[in-house]
Amino acid sequence: MENIEQQYPQKPALIKKKSGGHISLTILSMVLFAITFSLILDDYYLITLLIAVLLFHELGHFLVMKLFKYEELNMLFIPFMGAMVSGRKKIYSQIESSLMVLAGPLPGIILGAFLLIYGGLDNSLSIQLGVILILLNVMNLIPIDPLDGGQLMRILFFNNYEFAQLIFTVLSSLAIAGVGLYFNSWLVIIFGLLLGFRVKNKHKLYLIRKEMKEDDIEYESNYEDISNKTYSKIKQIIIDHTPVLNDIEEYNEEERYNQIVAKQVDGVLFPPTKKDATLLYKTFMLAMWLGGIFLSVYAIFSTDFNSIVHAFQNR
Repeated sequence: MENIEQQYPQKPALIKKKSGGHISLTILSMVLFAITFSLILDDYYLITLLIAVLLFHELGHFLVMKLFKYEELNMLFIPFMGAMVSGRKKIYSQIESSLMVLAGPLPGIILGAFLLIYGGLDNSLSIQLGVILILLNVMNLIPIDPLDGGQLMRILFFNNYEFAQLIFTVLSSLAIAGVGLYFNSWLVIIFGLLLGFRVKNKHKLYLIRKEMKEDDIEYESNYEDISNKTYSKIKQIIIDHTPVLNDIEEYNEEERYNQIVAKQVDGVLFPPTKKDATLLYKTFMLAMWLGGIFLSVYAIFSTDFNSIVHAFQNR
């Protein structure tokens, strides 16, 4: 085995930039989010409430990721889109990942429902926060990738099934674009089209992993754990599907080109994931997901509609 391994060139060491823990970047992205959002909504009070609700939502993800020892944690606000928390682990877990996903929308829904049901119909701030908390978080429970509901379904039922994930992404893109067309919302349409660009990348990734699977190449691994032989085989498959890499090689020094290819190889590897979610656990998480949706509907319909209108019109 060692002699066979020596026949292949040494894989390059992958240089990864550490990017976690910069609160200044979070604050800067929050300011940019507010500025860009003000271009379409001339209401700084409402923008402030929206940012507060998004921050509360993302803190739920952040704290659970911190609990489960995710590395390189970052929280960013994305203009016209929302916010996100990113992080990495050497080995993922279905249980940890699903808990992290629901830690964003469920606390917001529970707090929003409490404010609407017990906050008082004469308390405008309570109603405003309650409605925004409910709407933003229940929308995130819609089972469409990359919303939290879509991620939950992928983690529990489509984990590591490339074709299912590809179909899931296509349907998600079409669904969001269709909703945008129905409500004549160009922002939602653009969001759906942006997801459409992911379909092309997902399709390419599906073809690459399919060929890897046919060649019995183990791709559920971290970059540092794959052998030189595996790296060489994956590299060739990627080049076959990305001819432009040959052109890039001509105009880049060897070390730079090796890093470009190494990052491509790292990108097609599937992070190792413990399949530790039992059928009972999956049923429980589905019940939590449905419970969040039911509580949202109950809270909204339990609140007098005129009180909601009055709260947003008279500030």
